[in-house]
Amino acid sequence: MPLRQEMETDRFEATAEDGSVHAVVEMTSFIQMVTFRGPAGWVPEGKSYRLVDGEAVEPTPDGGFRIAASGLALRRPA
Repeated sequence: MPLRQEMETDRFEATAEDGSVHAVVEMTSFIQMVTFRGPAGWVPEGKSYRLVDGEAVEPTPDGGFRIAASGLALRRPA
């Protein structure tokens, strides 16, 4: 069974459509690649986002984000 590890890889503020500011945490899931000679290193497998309080945040096709529970749209500053 491959080893997996999730690490915080970014943290930024995003402004909601109602003007409120939220801290978003980017988490990257890594999987350990293994060769016949042993471990070859950690490779990124995917990203997920959440608010600092743990609430799920979904990326949107236009490059923004949406708080999953409330549907509130978030924008990262340019």
